[in-house]
Amino acid sequence: MDWPVFGDSLADKPSILEDLLTVAADDGDDSSSSEDLLAQLSATPPAGRENLLMSFLQREVQAVLRLPSTPDASVGFFELGMDSLMAVELRNRLNRAFSDSYVAPNTLVFDFPTISDLARHLVDVLGGAELESAPRAEPEPVPRPPARSGDDGVAIIGMACRFPGAPDIDTFWRQLEAGDDAVTNARQDNGSWTGIVGDPDAGEDAWRQGGFIDGIDRFDERFFGLTPISARMMDPQQRLLLETSWRALEDAGIDPEELKGSRTGVYAGISASEYRDLMMMAGSEGLNYLGTASGMAVGAVAFRLGLTGPAMPVMLNCAASLVTVQQAVAGLRQGEVDLALVGGVNAVLSSGLTRQMAALGMLSWQGRCRTFDAAADGFVRGEGCGMVILKRLGEAEADGDRIWAVIRGAAVNQNGVSAGPTVPNGPAQERVIDEALSQAGVPPSDIDYLEAHGTGSELGDPIEVRAAATVYGRGREQDRPLLIGSVKTNIGHLESAAGVAGLIKVVLAMRHGVIPKHLHFQDPTPHLDWDSLPVRVVSENTDWPSQPDRPLRAGVSAFGISGTNAHVVVEGYGSPENRRTGPDGAARLVCVPPMDDAAAPLQTDDGLAVRGRRILPLSGKSDASLRKLAERYLAWLDDAQSVPSSEGAAPDAVLSDMAWTAGMGRSHFDHRAAVVFADSESLRGDLRALAEADRISEPTSPAGAIAFAYAGHGNRWVGMGEALYGSEPVVRMVLDRCEEAFREACGASLLEEMFGRPDPGGEQAHPQWERSATYALECALTALWSSVGVQPSIVLGHGVGALAAAQAAGVFGLEDGLLLAASLDDPSAEQAEITVNPPSLTMVSGVSGRVLETAELRDGTQWRQLAATGTEVSDDCVGTLAATGADVIVEIGPDAVSGTGIEAAEMGGGERPPTVLASLGRPSGRGLTPDSNSGDGFLDAVAAAYEAGLTLSFKGLFAGETRRRISVPDYPFERRRHWIRFQDRATPV
Repeated sequence: MDWPVFGDSLADKPSILEDLLTVAADDGDDSSSSEDLLAQLSATPPAGRENLLMSFLQREVQAVLRLPSTPDASVGFFELGMDSLMAVELRNRLNRAFSDSYVAPNTLVFDFPTISDLARHLVDVLGGAELESAPRAEPEPVPRPPARSGDDGVAIIGMACRFPGAPDIDTFWRQLEAGDDAVTNARQDNGSWTGIVGDPDAGEDAWRQGGFIDGIDRFDERFFGLTPISARMMDPQQRLLLETSWRALEDAGIDPEELKGSRTGVYAGISASEYRDLMMMAGSEGLNYLGTASGMAVGAVAFRLGLTGPAMPVMLNCAASLVTVQQAVAGLRQGEVDLALVGGVNAVLSSGLTRQMAALGMLSWQGRCRTFDAAADGFVRGEGCGMVILKRLGEAEADGDRIWAVIRGAAVNQNGVSAGPTVPNGPAQERVIDEALSQAGVPPSDIDYLEAHGTGSELGDPIEVRAAATVYGRGREQDRPLLIGSVKTNIGHLESAAGVAGLIKVVLAMRHGVIPKHLHFQDPTPHLDWDSLPVRVVSENTDWPSQPDRPLRAGVSAFGISGTNAHVVVEGYGSPENRRTGPDGAARLVCVPPMDDAAAPLQTDDGLAVRGRRILPLSGKSDASLRKLAERYLAWLDDAQSVPSSEGAAPDAVLSDMAWTAGMGRSHFDHRAAVVFADSESLRGDLRALAEADRISEPTSPAGAIAFAYAGHGNRWVGMGEALYGSEPVVRMVLDRCEEAFREACGASLLEEMFGRPDPGGEQAHPQWERSATYALECALTALWSSVGVQPSIVLGHGVGALAAAQAAGVFGLEDGLLLAASLDDPSAEQAEITVNPPSLTMVSGVSGRVLETAELRDGTQWRQLAATGTEVSDDCVGTLAATGADVIVEIGPDAVSGTGIEAAEMGGGERPPTVLASLGRPSGRGLTPDSNSGDGFLDAVAAAYEAGLTLSFKGLFAGETRRRISVPDYPFERRRHWIRFQDRATPV
């Protein structure tokens, strides 16, 4: 019971209570009159006023506490034996002593817990015009760190949550916007909850009520490579951190697999393991130290993702997760980490711990957080996990990350000497807010909204509101009060995850431009003079105040019962007019390195045709998860059609950004499907087929050796490579170089012959053209495959394809090989000297099927002879490829001609034949120009390569385009129940 508040709240106090509150004052012996004290203060020089007030307070405290002598001014009131009733009595005596000059608040002795602290405070508040003396000196300001520049901003580039009633970010926002109360009278999902908080069969409501997440007993252990036994012995807090961290990275458009070895830190607020309490009650299961140790919770995330930055668990009770934000921001600013996974987790399981919290008066018997309301009587416990991804703002902008919001300031401090280690302290909270604002370089009046800690405490809430009003009221216009609210009224108090829940709420509210309703606020607490404070509780959904000259800004507060205060200043990013579920990354040009040092990087999309088809890569760790992912993309398509895209992008641009994000921002697992689509309808049809299929794929195994088989010159067709030349900058770069070299050597256009255009000069076709065109196309295809991450370890070729194979192996340069190809049909052509290098790859002769020795490849003459013989791959090549371990063969040439025999042949010892991929396909009807949207079949080959298990670089499929990261579906975890099994004898009561 908060007796100071209780005493003040009684309109008609019982006579016995009134006597207790006033008996000492009625004696009239110990208290100076207000006129006497104020007159003494006026007559006293400023330097002596503190000592005068200290002596006065020592006498007052002596009288209230009935002490035999005056107390030491440095000893705390509660150390002297003051209780709540005595605090009320002291407050009343001070109000009488100072008359109208000063009205002491209910929280006075909690804010200034010693006589010396209170004396200094009274000097400040009584040093105004009421005292007829010389102007007093201003108190020394609290030292603050210098304001930081905007370059020190830290971007939130990804978010994920699993909160009561909200398994993801989108659902959480819908819940907040609708004003839903996720606190329930028991756990709503099926499960055996005997002895656990939220057990529907518990006898008392107090042990049933809470903010519970569905399926806390379930976990996808196979996804993270764990055994069922390990999963069962693992604290749900660890499980939640693993899954939520993964999803936060996916929301950021970051492939978690790409972070291995990176300087990425993990910072998480966490509570002591209540699951361990269940293990102890279960008895027969024993204990698992690694599965329940708090340090292992963040260590498990770092271990599973291969992260090398600091892994820091923070156990600071209710302030824990907001403290982790401050720690991560500091680590990023100091260069300790380049990326940070930050948040908190809490699991409400132990009925014994819950009973202890209730016995301490912390929990609400109403089962609700009625923050700021007259009916507030404590908090209701909640569980869940929230994680955000933090990155230095400048780097996030340069990388085109999806920026949700920006953290400008983050501060943490401790109460120090106060009324008690678990009691809030107003001045300490003022200081932490000041420090966060100073870091941000933001004036207090520029903060629009405060996400308060607000647990529903009769004592703590008024202290917090006063502290916020004191700081944020400076310079604030009267008609623009500080708006305040607390997410705890929606989901309960998530304790070690409470701060990050408030932060995520603020970021979502900024993104949507709406501050959600603060629930359970009917009758404002009478322990605050609301009319005099520059604050207003958001009792209805409220449009975020429009600020055309600056970004939206908010503060987020947290207090831990250990005396820790934390505050974060958050700034909106971009326009809140965009109502998408999340931000889009900034548009960035996709550049692909050149094929060799002779060319400049590709940095422009000038003159390129729009690619008409895309690949949507889907993958999972099981066939079932792959089907579920297809279902999620179908739902995503439905939502995407009803939501306006960023910057008015056309639907085809949104689908292209979807394919870009799915390729670059997701991990790629063994069960795969690659959907090649031209528009939303074709995509929808293929996704529906995948979702409804009984089975999509068998798991792939890592690809072994990759062989490129280069065809001879006998399969030319009109327009071969033209579509790729029009849309693929890598192909254009190679063919333009070949065109320039061919014109210089032969005085004619190679491309005009390749693409079937008549020579403007009317000159008939040169005999060199067919071989040169085949060679040039094959070199371009080699570079194109390389741009998507597919490079050979073995090459073989026949006819002019042997020259293209040699060029791929680095035997000679692109132009030298072209000149060789051009001279094959002209024995009288001048034999230019070319530089021949040892091959960097295994080379197989397309004629003999032997692995070529370096000594056989000494000069251009031998290459001319090799290229002039053979038009088809020798049967002997099959055995050689088997011996070299090739299990993927990519045909490089104008058509699929050499792979038929290879694919049908048995590769060594009855093993299945290799996967054969054709880079191009001849259009139906010889001589016809292929559909310009088809890319001549290359995209279909890439899709087949993905489904075959090859590791691809999807960046190459977007070379020369401007693309952005967007929100796409996350991974569908396949959770199973992993829970302690209680023996009958050990079942808790």
